[in-house]
This record gives sequence, C-alpha cells and structure tokens, in this order.
Amino acid sequence: METAKRIYEEKERVITPRQKKFIVMGIIVLLIVSVVLSVAVVEIKKSKSKTLQFISPTVKSFTKTETVSGHVVQSHTETIYVNPTKGSINEIFVKEGDTVTKGQKLFSYEDPTIAAEIGQAEVNKKLAETTVTQKNDQISSLEKDIQNAILASTSNSTDATNPDSNVTNTTNTLEIQSLQVELNSAKEELNAAQLKVEKYTLEAEQLKAQQESLTVNSNNDGVVLNLNKSIGQGFKATDKQQISIMQIASNEPFQIEGKLTEKEKAKVEPGQAIKVSSKVVANKSWKGSISEVSNYPMNNPSTNQDKKSTKEAIPYYSFRATLDSQEKLYPGYETNLEIVVQSKDLLAVPATSVKGSGKSKYVYVLKKGTIYKKNVKTGQKQGKYVAILKGLKEGDKVGKNPSWTVRPGTKIDLKK
Repeated sequence: METAKRIYEEKERVITPRQKKFIVMGIIVLLIVSVVLSVAVVEIKKSKSKTLQFISPTVKSFTKTETVSGHVVQSHTETIYVNPTKGSINEIFVKEGDTVTKGQKLFSYEDPTIAAEIGQAEVNKKLAETTVTQKNDQISSLEKDIQNAILASTSNSTDATNPDSNVTNTTNTLEIQSLQVELNSAKEELNAAQLKVEKYTLEAEQLKAQQESLTVNSNNDGVVLNLNKSIGQGFKATDKQQISIMQIASNEPFQIEGKLTEKEKAKVEPGQAIKVSSKVVANKSWKGSISEVSNYPMNNPSTNQDKKSTKEAIPYYSFRATLDSQEKLYPGYETNLEIVVQSKDLLAVPATSVKGSGKSKYVYVLKKGTIYKKNVKTGQKQGKYVAILKGLKEGDKVGKNPSWTVRPGTKIDLKK
C-alpha cells in the first residue's frame, strides 16, 4: 500500500507547471486548427456549389450630402400695418385663424369727408342731368317753333291777293331769327350741362375709388395670424406709429428655413436637391430643393471696445428650401435636411467584387478565358456598390462574388 502511494506521488512530481502550460496551449492550437479546417471545408464546398460570376462595371451616380437642421415655415407671411393717412378703423371683417381668399375684405377705414364729397358729387351730377333734360326739351320746342314760323312765312309769300303779305313775311323773318338765336343759346347751355354731367360723374367715380381703397383686401389665399386685439372700431394711428393689425400666412406649400455655418455655406447653393426628415413624423421623408441662401451673415462681430473681452460672434447665413409636398408637415416642425452638394457619375462594381484592404485593393478580371488579379483604387461606397476611381474600364469582366479559393491564372470557359 505504501509502495503504491509513493509511486503516485512520484508521477505527480514528474508533470511540472510548465509542462501543464504547454499541454493547455497544445490543446488550444488543435482546437483552432480544427475550426479553421472546418471553415475551409465549408468554404470549399460553397465555392464548388457556387459558380463564379463575371459582370461588367456599370456607371452609377454617386452623391455627397451635407446634413443641416431647419424648421418648417409658411412660404410667405404678409404683415399688414395700420395706415394713419386713411383715417380711423371702421370695421374688422375677419377673426384670427380664419382662412381667407385673395381679394377678400379684411378690414376698413372710416373717412366721413369722402362720404360727404361723394354725396355732393352725386347731387351735382343729378342737377346737371336735370339741366340736360330741360335743355333737350327746350331745344325740341324751339326747333318746332322755327319750323312752324318757316311754314307760315312760306304760306304768306304764295298768297298774292293778300296786301299785308310783305309785312307778315318781315314779321315771320324776325321771329325765325329770334327763335334761332334762342336755339343756339339753348344748345350752348346743353353742351355746358353735358360737360358738368361728365365732370361730376368722373368726380364721383374717383371719390368712390378712394372710398374703396379704405377697405383693405387680402393679397393672397392664406390664414389670418396675430390679429391685434387692441385695435378696434375708431382706432387711429398717429403718423409716427407703425402698428401691425394682422398677418396673412400664405397657403402656398410650406418651406424649410434654417441657418448655415461658413463651411456649410461654401457647399450649399440654390437648386441643390434635398431630402427632409422629421423626428415628429417617423418613417417618412420629403423631397425638395434649396431655393435661396443669404450672402450676408445673421450675426455681426462684436464691437466691444475692451480688447480683452472682445469676442467675435459665429457668423450664420440663413437659407430657405422649397418642398415638393407637405403631407403631415406643419409650421414649426424641426427637420433634418440631407443636401446633395455633389453628384458624379462613376464606374462602379458590387462591393463583393473588391478584395484586400487599405491601398492594397484588387479585383479578379477575366481576360481571354484566364483569371487575373488587378489592383484598383476605390472611392465612395453607396448601397451595394463601390466607385472605382482607377484600374477598370467599361467592358472589363469582373468577378462578382469571388471566394478565397479563386486563384489567378485559372482557366475558365464561360460557355460551359
């Protein structure tokens, strides 16, 4: 019994800690080798079951974008001010939030002087029209009297037996002359009366047009905003006051408004396409384009005279963008804009075609039935494709999905 125990203890002393370490490492290496061999077998099986495909590079449009923030605004908001030269407010026809159409009445001024002048012009016009009627009647009567006198004179001159015919003819002649003078005078008075009718008609029309200008109409279809509740009937502004009475927000498609840094402004310009998204509306985007970019900063450098405390404000430049649609968007929503600042058509291949890393990237090309390895310079990746800046040309046959088992020099007959 003691002998067996001693033999066991001697065996335990034979395996040192270092030897145990080597044993563990050996086991780990064997495991790694077995895994690699398994993967290799699987890859070989895959490569055998999957035929290497060859494609030609294709031209695709690659874009670079700049992401900026903005918010939804009305495309146009008109601020309407009280005009002190037009008198006091007479009546306001709309309420805040009302939808109005172009030409609809918003409010009116009151000017009693114009109303009185219109009334007087209308009276003067009617008096002149009455005079015209009277003069026309007078002229008709005089023309009849002259005709009767002429007939009487003619009748007397043909009566040779009447000894007083000469006297009668003289009398008729004088009467006709008198009637003619009176007729001419009536016609002059008629012309004067007709001119007065025209004068007072024009005067009344001008006054009415002036009165119509006292009613302010909407210039656009839109919504009434910020109605000044302190302004009511009888309110009149002084010459030195500029007081807003309301705003009309246009119903035209919404726009995006925001600001750009100097670096962003250098890349962004009108006409560039945009893709808009908002956290408020998930899984939806809108398209549009940049409509305007200001050339003047919103903030100017500080002019503090204390040099130690002088700080320059960061300059920002405002921009606006138009939207193709505005479904589910509302003024005030915060948005992100992806602005397409550059777009180029480049030769491209599937990303699976490119092997290697860093500057040592290559593809497999097929030329005259033989596979060759060709170095390439890649550019931007977009979706499943990568741009090829150097190394390939249109018409080349490039391996679409080469596995690690592909070897340069391999002969391939694509007809089989």
